[in-house]
Amino acid sequence: MSHPFNPSFTHPLPSKATRKPPARSRASSRGLLPGQTPHDPRPRLRYFESKREQDVLYQLLARPDVVDIWDQPPPVEYRAAEGRRKPHTFDFLITLADGRRIAIAVKPAAIVERHGFRETLKRIRAATPLNFADEVVLITEQRYCPSAARNAQKLHDFRRTPDPEADRIIAELTRDMSGPTPIADLVRRSGLGGRAFRAAFRAIFAGILRAVDSGDILPSTRITPEVVQ
Repeated sequence: MSHPFNPSFTHPLPSKATRKPPARSRASSRGLLPGQTPHDPRPRLRYFESKREQDVLYQLLARPDVVDIWDQPPPVEYRAAEGRRKPHTFDFLITLADGRRIAIAVKPAAIVERHGFRETLKRIRAATPLNFADEVVLITEQRYCPSAARNAQKLHDFRRTPDPEADRIIAELTRDMSGPTPIADLVRRSGLGGRAFRAAFRAIFAGILRAVDSGDILPSTRITPEVVQ
């Protein structure tokens, strides 16, 4: 459906979540994030229930090997330590380009240790059918750098307004690079200003450029052409 004030606007696809998270409160960071994977014909809404889950979702959307992301997939039933059967809903179920599926649980490290969640996850992993997921993974804030999440969020924002012309010009300028160069130099040579910075940012995640410096990707970040193996 097109937006009456912007003919090019189309509403995102609804979330495929099998469990709708509780309504957002003042203290929570719950919400919906529109994003597109190769399996989505257009952007799809996906739930996150915390800032940590949002960080992970941004990073999953940034990965070129992730072709599908299912938020709040169908629950897996497992036997708890006290013997009762319980359902567990993973935060995300991703499909990789090679066909493997990975079920992801996102938890704060403090909660994992305080409640012995690793032991619980062992039981959940043992009960997870292979036709549901090939692997079960726990992600805490200790598994990724905050700058990686910030970069992934910027990429998400920059992808929402495609700019094929800027992407093409940056790709052409990349061929003339002989060594590590600050993004700002590439921007200056392009004459495109901020459009070039956003295009260079996208080129890093597209595998055209490689960031030599770690941390947040900034105009001062040095880049070099990615070597194709």
